[in-house]
Order: sequence, then structure tokens, then C-alpha cells
Amino acid sequence: MSKIIEEYYNQVNVMPLLISKKISKLQRHADIQKEFEYWIENKTYISVNTVTVNDYTAQKLATLSEFIDGEGAFMLLIELRENPEKAMRRISDGFQMK
Repeated sequence: MSKIIEEYYNQVNVMPLLISKKISKLQRHADIQKEFEYWIENKTYISVNTVTVNDYTAQKLATLSEFIDGEGAFMLLIELRENPEKAMRRISDGFQMK
């Protein structure tokens, strides 16, 4: 378990059950986890050799909506890998809130 990520989630008051689920997702995608850790520590996205899924990077996703900056961009990268149809639908629908 990444102490950097765990501390981040505790600082932003994420519920413990959700922390466990989010960390589990990140652990399945070590490359995305590494970039997320970089973002937490530097508050900026890696600009070279970035993780790209379906032509999207975390930074590109963050530019699409104010709700996707930071952690949300990395979670959406994971969703693009694990469930690309659902993720692409969310992106094309403009991240509409229900």
C-alpha cells in the first residue's frame, strides 16, 4: 500500500472503505499509481512518457472538466482500461451529474 496515497486520501477526508477500494484499483495499475503519487507530491502532471489509455492522459482528462482534476483523472484512466465503453460514454456525455 502506498503511504503517499493513503495519506492523501486521509487528508481529503475520504471514508476508510472508499480508501481501500481506490487503493485496490490503483494497485492493479502500478503505472497509473506512480503518476498519481507524482501528482500528489508535485501538484502537477508528468509531461513526458505519461500513461496513455485510448489517447487520453490524466492531464488531458483534467482539461475536459473541472470535476476530473487530480484524483478523478487517474480514476478515469483506470476506468478507461477496465471498462472502456462506460468511460468513453461518460466522456462523450460531458460528465453529466445524475
